[in-house]
Amino acid sequence: MTERKSIMQGVAKKHSGFLSKLRLTVGHVDLPALQIWIFANFVSMALILILGIRIGLLLFGSPANFLSWKFLSAALLANAWLVATAILVRFLTAWMAYRVLDALRSSEARARQVAGRDVLSGLPNRFLFNELVDAEIARCRRGRHQFALFYLDLDHFKQANDTFGHDVGDRLIVAFTRRLAQVLRACDHFARLGGDEFALIQADVAEPRDCARLAQRILDAMSVPFEINNQQIFIGVSIGIALCPQNATDRQEMMRLADLALYRSKQAGRNRFAFFEAKMGEELRMRQSAEDELRAAIENDELQLLYQPILSAQDGKIVCVEALARWQHRAYGLLSADSFIPLAEERGLIVALGEWALRRACAEAKLWPDVKVAINVSPIQFRQKDFVATVNRILTESGTDAQRVELELTEGVVIADADLAEHAMVDLRALGVRMVLDDFGTGYSSLIYLRRFAFDKIKIDRSFMESMEFSGESAIIIRSIVDLGRSLGLTVTAEGVETEEQARFLRTLGCDELQGYLFGRPVTATEIEQRLAEQRAEQMPPEALRFIA
Repeated sequence: MTERKSIMQGVAKKHSGFLSKLRLTVGHVDLPALQIWIFANFVSMALILILGIRIGLLLFGSPANFLSWKFLSAALLANAWLVATAILVRFLTAWMAYRVLDALRSSEARARQVAGRDVLSGLPNRFLFNELVDAEIARCRRGRHQFALFYLDLDHFKQANDTFGHDVGDRLIVAFTRRLAQVLRACDHFARLGGDEFALIQADVAEPRDCARLAQRILDAMSVPFEINNQQIFIGVSIGIALCPQNATDRQEMMRLADLALYRSKQAGRNRFAFFEAKMGEELRMRQSAEDELRAAIENDELQLLYQPILSAQDGKIVCVEALARWQHRAYGLLSADSFIPLAEERGLIVALGEWALRRACAEAKLWPDVKVAINVSPIQFRQKDFVATVNRILTESGTDAQRVELELTEGVVIADADLAEHAMVDLRALGVRMVLDDFGTGYSSLIYLRRFAFDKIKIDRSFMESMEFSGESAIIIRSIVDLGRSLGLTVTAEGVETEEQARFLRTLGCDELQGYLFGRPVTATEIEQRLAEQRAEQMPPEALRFIA
């Protein structure tokens, strides 16, 4: 018994590396059974080897007697136990081998099933979905079948996830999965690729109209709000569609084209579907070229800042200027920020662009030491952990008085993470920087943020100026905003002022500052300096002017 135990320990030690590797490979192997199989296989081979050696010794040791019946009977009798033991052990080895192989097959099947499924939704994941797409492509090649590949992305899911918590976000994913399953046929395949990204295969498509009908059914199903934790949550879905074999017959190409179509549906306003079109590829290449050019323009300091004056409503003096980025493109001319800011945010260039604008504005603000400068801040830029440190560093390097700097934020900046925004704003105000809430009146929760966050100024959105009638609804809203701002001790600025009638009406209401084309379009820093010089000259008494002359 002791000898057998030592043999087993030796065999186990010898094959420990193999066993560990096997366990790591399949995950659910019956390890004791595997050890018994290895030991039995070793013993059977040893017995066969011993039996062969004994017969060889008898054969070559006594060749004369080897063929006699008496000798053969004695040899068989003497070695019968070896033969029987060898047969028994080999049978045991085969049986144990069957058990181990069966365990390996079962473990592999379980591992493949687990590896191919999304844990949260139970849907196929990206790896399994790739196999499904390959199988459908092979089916199309064998016959005259065609199918459609849908890419789906939930609209505003991140906002709901941040607002209500990740648990609600997970339940929203599950609810979306169940509702979508009710729209699909049994032959269609649906997968979660990750996060709020999904994909599905619509099999046996007769014509593109079939895809359009399915996409519309999905949109209609998602138009009904989800009830989660006694709360109604509205989400939309953007859909991109690619067809096989019309658009492509390769999985990777099919997925790329469906993704391009999804991007187009998002660009068109979300909560809609779009088919892939050949021109989308050209648009993507142009967009990539624009991205490269914008990155080079930022790195090489090829952008410029223009400044629009903001006047005091009482005496018409310039009290602040708003910095506005412009890009002098070699092919398209002077581009406004609206043309390239979305691209910068999408491609991860907005942080570098925002830092460049802040540094340039602080440097040029030295030309007008008695005027404030306002800089717009992107939500992505503001949420950077080192944003406050970056602002402090630029102010120190440029020698700019922090009290002359105004950072303009929209509600989108603070709505995503109110706690983070509140801490950052407290730190910025501690530096002396003034905080401005831009586009006031367009959000649904402006009053909440005015109570929670320490803003110094609110800017009435220009949309109220465009439709303003002095006795209409816009005029009533503007009057309410001005009264609210003054009661809270905030500076109130009206944007988009273009007529003298608007200016007089805003002055009558008590608006503090006015901004718009009526008072000047965005101009260079040098032109602002010239205008300020003229303003100072107008304020000087005649005696001072004669002394200067």
